[in-house]
Amino acid sequence: MVKEEAKKESNAKGEEPMKIYDKYMYKSQEKLKNTILIIIVFLLGFISGYACQYRTITELSNEVNELKTVSENRNE
Repeated sequence: MVKEEAKKESNAKGEEPMKIYDKYMYKSQEKLKNTILIIIVFLLGFISGYACQYRTITELSNEVNELKTVSENRNE
């Protein structure tokens, strides 16, 4: 009785009841989406962190070179 009522309700809305294999496919698809989202967020964070570190090292090396130049000019 309950199954027949569920079928009638789902058909009244114009939808078919979800089959078992559809549920498994939907769950696996959602897991895949979440995994890909986590990987993309990790890669974006890694790349931005690497770029910031490279920029900081470049700026610090430029400052060191300027300080060396200034100290060499004072010694002459």
